Amino acid sequence: MAIPFEKAHKSRTYLVVKKASAGQKELEILAYFSVALSSMKIQKSVSKAQMRRLNGIFADDEVPCYLIGQLAKNDPYCEEINGKELIEYAMSIFKIGHDLVGGRFVRVDCRNIARLTDFYKQNGFRQLQMDGETGLLQFVRFI
Repeated sequence: MAIPFEKAHKSRTYLVVKKASAGQKELEILAYFSVALSSMKIQKSVSKAQMRRLNGIFADDEVPCYLIGQLAKNDPYCEEINGKELIEYAMSIFKIGHDLVGGRFVRVDCRNIARLTDFYKQNGFRQLQMDGETGLLQFVRFI
């Protein structure tokens, strides 16, 4: 899906390659991540304080956000990069966007699996709500 999304300008996918393979005939891809612009419908169960933090001075229940759509390590190289590094690469892209055009937070959606939810919590994301349509948990991290 990365290529059609890229062509439609709906997201950007970044490859993390092994430095030693740069300039070689075949790149050694350690991992990849996809980032996008999105919005999030804030549910009524979210506190007013959290709503203010997400949306600033506005009272809208739909707020713009950045989105990590995909995040994955390449199995043969899984020991050469860790998840925290991958998150920080993605956050560095969002930081550039934030400095240029604004934006308050990054969202990630994931299944309610302890290994996944623990990973995002350990990397600075806070669980906000469950998406009523997809059943995925939505986590946020402020820039």
